[in-house]
Amino acid sequence: MTLREALSQIPDPRARNRQYPLWGLLALILVAFLSRVDSLRGVERFARANPHLLPHLGLRKAPGHTAITLLLHRLDPEKLQAALLQVFPEADLGEVLVVDGKHLRGSGKGKSAQVKLVEVLALHLHTTLAQARAEGREDQALLELLDRLGAEGLKGKVVVGDAGYLYPELAGKVVQKRGAYLFVLKANQGELLEWALEVFKGMEERRLPGETEAVWNLVRDGEVWTYRVWASPYLPEEVRAFPGARQVVRMEREVRHKGTGEVRRTVSYALTSLGPEVAEARRLGELLLYRWEVENRSFWVRDVLLHEDACQVRGVGAQVLAALRAFLVSMLHRQGVREKKAALEAFSFNPLSALRFLGLYAV
Repeated sequence: MTLREALSQIPDPRARNRQYPLWGLLALILVAFLSRVDSLRGVERFARANPHLLPHLGLRKAPGHTAITLLLHRLDPEKLQAALLQVFPEADLGEVLVVDGKHLRGSGKGKSAQVKLVEVLALHLHTTLAQARAEGREDQALLELLDRLGAEGLKGKVVVGDAGYLYPELAGKVVQKRGAYLFVLKANQGELLEWALEVFKGMEERRLPGETEAVWNLVRDGEVWTYRVWASPYLPEEVRAFPGARQVVRMEREVRHKGTGEVRRTVSYALTSLGPEVAEARRLGELLLYRWEVENRSFWVRDVLLHEDACQVRGVGAQVLAALRAFLVSMLHRQGVREKKAALEAFSFNPLSALRFLGLYAV
């Protein structure tokens, strides 16, 4: 499905003043963001400065700031995300779904609180599947996202996330949908962490059948990163009572600078529903590292290159713009664009190329 067809499916919330087609206004924002525009005022100026783009977007004249702003605050973010996801061809979502939370820092001022989102990313597709606004705990927003994925949405998938998602209700929902989870274990689950520490004290003394260990090194930016991972299926009764729990994991990371010899060490723990017959220590360690993928592949690009944190739009409008930026990042990944900063600079010099990149160029 083309981007125009997908955007045209979104219900128009405007009762009057539809002189600008909904799909055209949203497409204009996408083209402007690709051209390094970072505000809605900037979108208005971009449209006035590039009148040759408007016919390709179904616009007879450049829309004003008010028309764009009112539309954003009336749109349903969930329906927008569902429409944008249809642009990508049907494909296997892969085994790993990574979840993480994000504050839209520019969306809060005075009594207006920052908008907080939870995002689900299909790892091997580098595609954002869904976002939800978190009013309280992030795990409640993730429960909403899991319901959106449907009954078959988690079958055969591993949900990887930080400690903010390690709650019995969420773990039970993942297992109920025939998925698996791997969540970081921190002090927010104090008793579980204490019992996990006891498990690994026992591993230091002797290794039992089914307990696994893995060590590997990576060299990056003049540093040697050494990972040591232990996994044990021998859980105390208090840990086995947690829905689906099968193994506890301990990861030590040592980073040594090759020039100065400086060494940094960190230790983290996790709880997973994956048994030892499915995932040994090396696999569990790799899954633990995947939880940074949302931050590195999506959030960083949106904040640094698309200036999401600097955006001053509030409320629902901020959530809508976050969905549009997440779609652009997914498009860049899916099209194999490695040098994203250089690509955005090229689009800013030639906005018609951004139009072609999105498949909106009308011959």
